[in-house]
Amino acid sequence: PRQSFVMVKGAALLLPAEEPPPAEPPSQAPGQQEQHLHLMMQLLRPQDAIRLAVRLESARPRRVRYLLVVRPEEAGAEGETALLGVDFTHEGATSCTLGMVLPLWSDTQVFLDGDG
Repeated sequence: PRQSFVMVKGAALLLPAEEPPPAEPPSQAPGQQEQHLHLMMQLLRPQDAIRLAVRLESARPRRVRYLLVVRPEEAGAEGETALLGVDFTHEGATSCTLGMVLPLWSDTQVFLDGDG
């Protein structure tokens, strides 16, 4: 199921899934997504904010991966946007690591395509 949230000034509000719940139990424990968001925010500088976070499919079954779009909150900082790849070793991990940092320069277009 799709896991969506809205983030405003560092507070995250989880949105309910639009699809009916799956027949099998969910792989993510309640509150786990909030914990992941909190840990990812700790990787950022104080002036940075997550504009978008997307959970990706991983080639390794236990690994959890996110793609973040990050930009400073200050006015005129649109040119400082970056894509970050964040990795958790498993669902209940208490730390995460940066696997990718890609700065987005002016006139860059990014398309997310495929199944993950």
